Amino acid sequence: MNIPSTGHVSRVIWHLRRLVLVLCVPLILTSCYLPEAFNIDLSMERNGDYRLSYQGMLVQPTITQGLLEKSLDPAGEKEKVDKVLADLRRDSGVKQLTYSGRGVFNIVYERRGNIIREKSFVFVRRQSRILEMFFHKDRNTVEIRGGFVPDQYQDRLSALGYQMTGKIEFRTTAGIRSHNAAEFKEVGGQNRLRWEIKSITDPVPNVIVG
Repeated sequence: MNIPSTGHVSRVIWHLRRLVLVLCVPLILTSCYLPEAFNIDLSMERNGDYRLSYQGMLVQPTITQGLLEKSLDPAGEKEKVDKVLADLRRDSGVKQLTYSGRGVFNIVYERRGNIIREKSFVFVRRQSRILEMFFHKDRNTVEIRGGFVPDQYQDRLSALGYQMTGKIEFRTTAGIRSHNAAEFKEVGGQNRLRWEIKSITDPVPNVIVG
């Protein structure tokens, strides 16, 4: 796992100083997480079996804001950090989780499942959708899409300087009905798709499998 540099974390923190006001107020504050400097790897078989991994940062902006505005003392920070750690660790998919300061958490997440049996899956929380999958029984398809930031906030967040960055790789032996990946190729009967997220204004990744 590549640990983000201190300089990169600091840039993220300062970009997020006002972000909490426009993004998290409509949501549940304690469950608001923003992705940054991440790698997502997802594979899926024809029968619906999947394996997902996320490595990177999750930012909890209410902690960041409290520290920057000096409204959060060390004891208050520890209390909020402990709550975030407990919240995230409720999911058995969390394999590694550390707090690096200023509201930034480094996480390694891995999950195996079957989307046909589960019907739907959302990472990391329904209030903070980073990646979600749905099985559409009537069409016998699986839809996979990113859900990083509500569309209505994109212009305002870009103006504030938030630049979400990450990479997504998806592999499947099933057919691809549609996609918006920047890269697509077939290797040995396996379809491989790749997205590189460079900005919050990039198209939301989407693929329909079936």
